[in-house]
Amino acid sequence: MMLLKKEDLPKVDYQGMNIVHERELEIVNRLYAALKEGVGGEELERLLDAFIEDVVNHFSYEEDLMRKSRFFAYECHAGEHKRVLEELNELRNRWQETGNREELLNYLENTFKPWIVEHVLTMDTVTAQWLSRVMAGVFF
Repeated sequence: MMLLKKEDLPKVDYQGMNIVHERELEIVNRLYAALKEGVGGEELERLLDAFIEDVVNHFSYEEDLMRKSRFFAYECHAGEHKRVLEELNELRNRWQETGNREELLNYLENTFKPWIVEHVLTMDTVTAQWLSRVMAGVFF
């Protein structure tokens, strides 16, 4: 059971970002499968924490690249990262209070999945194009 197949997530012009995205897909798919299979307790908590930790690392990686390359839309892109991290932390807090697996599934299927695809298609695509040009020495 997968939330999102690797082929369904768009590729961007900066390979490092593609690698980070693929790793995140593996982690979120493990969490999703565990939710669908009825895994609970400490194992589900561990998978949720691993997913959120990976998102934190994913965003930090991209933000570091954007700062180093003086990406023109850093504030906008980093602001979206901040918003999603706040959403994920709220989700984790509610999970710890209620243990409502349907809420986690609903979030992954109806919020995170469409968001990550759209985010990659828009903000990450523009960022990756910028990075690939900067790394190639083609400055604007």
